[in-house]
Order: sequence, then structure tokens, then C-alpha cells
Amino acid sequence: MIAFGPLSSALSLGALNGAAIAVLLLRTRGNREANRILAALLGIVVLRLVPYIIGYAGFYDAYPWLSFAPFDLPLAIGPLLWLYVVRLTGDAMPARWWLHLVPAALHFTIYFALFAFVPLETRHALVRAWIDPLVAPVITFASLLGLAAYGWRALQVRQRYQQWLDDHLSNRVEYSLTWLGWLLRIMAAVGVLWFAVAITDQFVRPLSYFDEFPFYLVQALAVWCLGLMAYREADRRYPTPGTEARDELAGAVLPTPREAAAATATRDVTDRDDSAPDDVAAGPDWAALGSTYLTAMRREEWWRDPQLTLSRLARHLATNTSYLSKALNRGVGQNFNECINRMRVDGVKHALDAGSTLDLVQIGFDCGFNSKASFQRAFVLYAGQTPSAYRDAIKREPPRRPDRPGAADVSTSGVAPASTRP
Repeated sequence: MIAFGPLSSALSLGALNGAAIAVLLLRTRGNREANRILAALLGIVVLRLVPYIIGYAGFYDAYPWLSFAPFDLPLAIGPLLWLYVVRLTGDAMPARWWLHLVPAALHFTIYFALFAFVPLETRHALVRAWIDPLVAPVITFASLLGLAAYGWRALQVRQRYQQWLDDHLSNRVEYSLTWLGWLLRIMAAVGVLWFAVAITDQFVRPLSYFDEFPFYLVQALAVWCLGLMAYREADRRYPTPGTEARDELAGAVLPTPREAAAATATRDVTDRDDSAPDDVAAGPDWAALGSTYLTAMRREEWWRDPQLTLSRLARHLATNTSYLSKALNRGVGQNFNECINRMRVDGVKHALDAGSTLDLVQIGFDCGFNSKASFQRAFVLYAGQTPSAYRDAIKREPPRRPDRPGAADVSTSGVAPASTRP
């Protein structure tokens, strides 16, 4: 008799939610390839729940021929997770990416052939003689090893991408991948629990169908969480090295006369062969070069551009992104994102010191921030307090006239306070 009780119903809720979100991901317009990979991953995890859902509901008792149906494809989980992170943060799929899914495809093909063409009695005999004692443990631990290896690779891809954002974008907070970090943590937690269940079943005591319910309930909850996080971010387009270059070319404009004049001051030190080793005696003085760049950046106030990128700033300075990045990281000790946002914070502080009565968010926008969240976060990070607290502290101080930029000493951030354009 088929009946959906508490066990099958609890798993069904997570499975239906995951399946619905997988369908929605297939219909999204942004990040189409990445979302399709994620939809496949959610589908694989949902399929893992199906044997337990229908088993607890009595389907196997009512329809014995369903035994050995190839619902479970665990070898695909690790590769799909890695491919999703790679495609989300990169321009193209890795070369021969499909090779990573060959083991899962072979697993499915063999199990489907047994299910479709082998009599039920023979299937049960194979399960008792070969599948349960030999094949199933190998597949389980191979899947766990794959999840660990591919999960680690996905984590490295995310970390490299975050570093690229810091080095190339001034508004990288708008592309925070915190949610992706949580996705990887949830998958890691599922993997740890899966490993514990496998060790217990293999070396401690055999686990029954009902003993494994808590583990699959956790998977159902994981599907629900992953689906919600992923769908919320499904249409967000993330910049990549390729897209940044294309965007810069598409929106390229000639430097203004003022920009060209500023760039002339740095041209003589940047027109060098960047292929030479950095440690040779005639190598660039990155500290001096960084100081030169900072002077031009403060003078021209390019940091006020909310869409400023490393390549755009390099064009302003008539240099290349490699030299500019090295000058900032090695010479100044700051990545591009930190350097620009410190200047923006100093610009806000200078405006407040001058007694500006504008709304705080408007001041932040005038200084290059493109959202209230990024403005608040950067100000607290580099000023040690909120913008409103800084303004309140100024009101309690005696009136004073702020120094003009350029006359002020370099602050602890390495950037002098910025001025307001005349």
C-alpha cells in the first residue's frame, strides 16, 4: 500500500523545492551556462532522495520492478560543483570538461542496462553477491573523494577570483561571493556527514533504510538552502578578465587633455620592458613608481569614477595593467580596490571636515561609491567608524579649515585627503 507518511513527506518537500528551482534556473537569462550546471547539480541531489521518498511511501513493495532504478549518480556531484564555480567566475568551460563526467555517465549506463534488461531475480542476486559488498562501497568512497577534490578546486577558483576582483575593480563589494562561500560550506558539511554514514555502514554496523533517514533529511534541507541562495543570485552577471577587457574596449574613450598631461609625467618610467625579471638590478623602483601614480590619481581625482577599473586607470596613466598592479601591490602595499576606496573614504572625510551639509550617501556617491552598502562598509573599514559617527565627532570639535589636498601630509592609509573639484 502506498502512503506518504512523515518520513517520505519531509523528504518530498525538499526534493520538490529543489526540482522547482532547478526548472527556474533553466529558464534564467543571465549566467545561462552556469545556471544550467547548477540545475543539473540540484537535479542529481534531488534524484538521490527519490529512492528514499518512494521507499518510505511503499512504492518498492507495490512495484518491485522499480528496484535497482538508476536514481543515484553520486559521481557527478563533485565535478558539477567545480564546473559551476568555474563557469560562474570565468569566461568559458575548461577544455574537455566533459571528461570529468565520464565516470558518472558510465555508472548510469551500467546501472540502467541492469535495470532495463536484467530480470528482477537476477538483479537481486547481483546485489547480494556483488553490488552491496563490493561495487557500492567503491562508488561511495570514490564519490566522496571526488567531492573533496573538486570542492577544494572550487574553493581555490573562488579565492583566485576574489583576488582578481580586489586587483582590478574598485567596486568589488558589489560582486561579493559570500553566498558562494556558504554554498561550498554546505556541500562540505553534507560531504562530512556522508563520510560518517559511509564509515559507520561499512566498518561499524550495517545501516538500515530507516537508519539513514537523518542523513537524507539533511540533504533535503541542503537542497532547499542551495536552491534559494542560487536562484536569488541567478541573474547577477559577474565580471571576468575577458569581460572587463571587452567592456573597456567597447567603452573606450580617448584621454582628455588634462588626463594626457597627467599621464606624461609617468610615461618615462612606464615605457620599459615588462618582460624583464623583477629582481634584476635595473628593475623598476616600484615604491617610486607607486608614489608617482598616487600623486597623479590624487591630483586628477580619477577615484571619483564609480566604474573605475584597473585597466581604465592604466589607460589614464598611459601605462599597462601589469606595471600599475605591481606598483600598487609592491610599491604602495595595497591592492587596487583598497587603494581606490581609501582615496574615496579620504574624499568623504575631507568633505565632512569642510562642513558639507549634503546627505552622507550623496557625499559617498560624489566620491565614487555606487551603493550605500559599499560606502558604509569601506568607511567603517578604513576610517574605523561610521560616516554618521565621523560627522557627529566633527560637530563637537571647534571649527577648522581643512588643508588643501597636496599640502596635507600623507595619511596612514598612504593617500592624502582629496579635494572637491573647482
